[in-house]
Amino acid sequence: MVLEIVIAGIFGTVPVALFTFLVLQWSIASGRLNRFDRDKNLHRQYKKHARQARKLRGNRETGPEDDDQPLFHKRAAGDLFHNKVTFFGGGYYGTMAVLTYLLIETVEIWKFLLDLLSPSTWLNKIGVDLIIEFLVNSITNLVAAFVWFNTLPEYISIDNGLIWLGASYLGYLLGLRLVAEKGDWIWEKIPVWYDSALRWFR
Repeated sequence: MVLEIVIAGIFGTVPVALFTFLVLQWSIASGRLNRFDRDKNLHRQYKKHARQARKLRGNRETGPEDDDQPLFHKRAAGDLFHNKVTFFGGGYYGTMAVLTYLLIETVEIWKFLLDLLSPSTWLNKIGVDLIIEFLVNSITNLVAAFVWFNTLPEYISIDNGLIWLGASYLGYLLGLRLVAEKGDWIWEKIPVWYDSALRWFR
């Protein structure tokens, strides 16, 4: 059990904390969310945006693009993350659903790229079958993301579901705390760290 807790902390708590921070801080930086100090405040904002999204569905609005904005500060990118989490309900559940969806899509893209290395497999899929398979996968991936608690064990070796559930929720809470207390400071430092990393690798 101790080993399971350690593994869940490394592969559950840490990724969820980082992803939660990324999603929330990006939404705040893009103007989609206001700064919050409690989970309840954030939940109210998600509910408000969900109601607005239902009213404005089909009428997408995007802000003016500003090339002078720092790295990770584009409104369109903030919209993408924010809208996905809102679509899945927001909060811990929505964050885990989006993370699961990204995991599924990444695996699907990887499999597709591997198929490209096999001409016979690739040629057999060209045409209507490829379009149908794409549409079916899009729907099934969304459904799988909604039931992420059943889907994740297919991609991650989980022996004790309660430990992993607790680890992921702890990661979500840590991400919330990080955004609430240090979000702006870290966001301002990311471009600096990014430039420093590029110079170091050069």
